[in-house]
Amino acid sequence: MDNNISFEDIFNPNYFNLLYNLIMDSSSIAIYSTEYEVFDEIFKKVFGAKQISDNIYTLESKRFLIEKDGKGIFLNMAPVNVEMNPDFTITGSTINLMGQNNLWDFFIISEARTLIATFESKEYRKNYKTFSVTSLEDKKIFGESLKVELVRKDDFTQYFRNFFLPVDEESEYFIDYLKQIIVYEEFVAVSSTGITNNEIALFFQSPLDQSKLSTYIIQRNLPRGKIGTYNYYLFTHERSGEQLYLYTQNEEFIISNIEPNSMNVYLSEKPRFKNSIYYKNIDNKDEILSLTVLDLSNYIYQNFYGSLESWVIIEEYLQNDVYKIKIKIR
Repeated sequence: MDNNISFEDIFNPNYFNLLYNLIMDSSSIAIYSTEYEVFDEIFKKVFGAKQISDNIYTLESKRFLIEKDGKGIFLNMAPVNVEMNPDFTITGSTINLMGQNNLWDFFIISEARTLIATFESKEYRKNYKTFSVTSLEDKKIFGESLKVELVRKDDFTQYFRNFFLPVDEESEYFIDYLKQIIVYEEFVAVSSTGITNNEIALFFQSPLDQSKLSTYIIQRNLPRGKIGTYNYYLFTHERSGEQLYLYTQNEEFIISNIEPNSMNVYLSEKPRFKNSIYYKNIDNKDEILSLTVLDLSNYIYQNFYGSLESWVIIEEYLQNDVYKIKIKIR
């Protein structure tokens, strides 16, 4: 297989729509997998197909004859045996994965109801430092789309502006001041953005100079409060549009557009990161360059009216001088 695909093609919650369109537009399809239960869940619960008899289904106005022969699933065609690579379901290469002219080899397998794609390049490099995901194990990290990376203190303002613009002049000053009182020179940051909502939360694993912060809060008379172990402050002007809050405790702080009542629910009821549905499926928890997680369960429920655990994990790391991106889709 020699198709040029981009990172955006894979990192997209609409892959269920792509699969749906593929099924509806094709006269016949052979799926060489014996994950019959997974297929039935997607075909019936997610896509809404109705089973007429043992092997006859209808989806919208299209009729499907589905046969399962122990080697695969065949839609509107007789079972056909093909020679399959015992190690990889699909192999190939691409030159456009990260939008640069680098060669990537890829290997795709299906394992335990999960599609695993590994992309490898000896040419591509990213100027990132490694970090350990285990430092976040006991944190309350929540959201539908998470990206974990190491951020330098000098880059904090630009990092903030990647998610929140525009803000009022006073808030711009506050963000610049916040950068000055961050204790660590570099730290793990997690951006949490919504797929089915507009919620954004930026988690920073560094303490702030609380004495200087308290002085600023008092001088500016910012609205404040407390939820659990966090103090929070509203630092945007009420008439400037989106309301942004700073949530802070001893070793970390959060900047978010989530109002305190909802944040209190998330911080008290959401599981710790190590107990999330996807954490145990992260292979490279140490010496990682970047980690991205999509929790698609709510997206599937809202768009397909089906209840199905689904997530995407993207790990970027360097191994034996080869840049690797491992993508798991469940």
